[in-house]
Amino acid sequence: MLARIDAVPGMATLEVLHETACGHVADRVRGQRSRWCSRASRNTFFTLGVNAYMDLAASSDPLSTYDAPALATNDVLRSQFADVYDALADTLAAALGMPVRYADDLALPGFHIWLGAGIPREPVTSVHFDLQYLRILERSAYAGATGTLSFTLPVQLPTAGSSLRVWPEERYPAWSKRTRVDLPEPVVVPYSPGVAVVHTGHLLHQIGVTPLVAEDDIRITLQGHGLVIDDELVCYW
Repeated sequence: MLARIDAVPGMATLEVLHETACGHVADRVRGQRSRWCSRASRNTFFTLGVNAYMDLAASSDPLSTYDAPALATNDVLRSQFADVYDALADTLAAALGMPVRYADDLALPGFHIWLGAGIPREPVTSVHFDLQYLRILERSAYAGATGTLSFTLPVQLPTAGSSLRVWPEERYPAWSKRTRVDLPEPVVVPYSPGVAVVHTGHLLHQIGVTPLVAEDDIRITLQGHGLVIDDELVCYW
């Protein structure tokens, strides 16, 4: 069941996995270390899987940067994390009251992986809306979408925890376009292993900070989005 976050209208939490199961998922993510894709110069931030916001949104050659790599990584993700995808789809379907499936022609939800010193300790990461779906809407199969969804499912967090910073009053497309300096203090939504944070993607947000980071800390989250097509939620990354 979706548990609404009173301080952030339009955002909710949803328990998907037990904490013990999260540990097993994290072990499997670490077991795929050779397939992690480095996304930062110091090799402290990685993804396992292809995603639309990095590999498609600004691409002039989607076939080589997104579509072809997604075919390869999807096979690996399905073979290693089928139980996670089943649990996520079943839980979302029950909570939303609509069928949920994964897109056959888009990247599967995948993992963000932050290591040690790379885990954000200051609020310097991107402040953004999740608008990667705009490129997806250019494809005929998705042009008629009537709704959007974004979710983050933590499976391993630093010892000092992690969170999402949210500005509830700043919503796309009717937002003030204020600079980061002009923004008020955000609402901090803490993460818990196995509990997804779900929203439309149209709330201004930023990865939360972990003020104390140990050298062996690791932050692993399953990331994904959804589009409502003919009263069915189609999930992808």
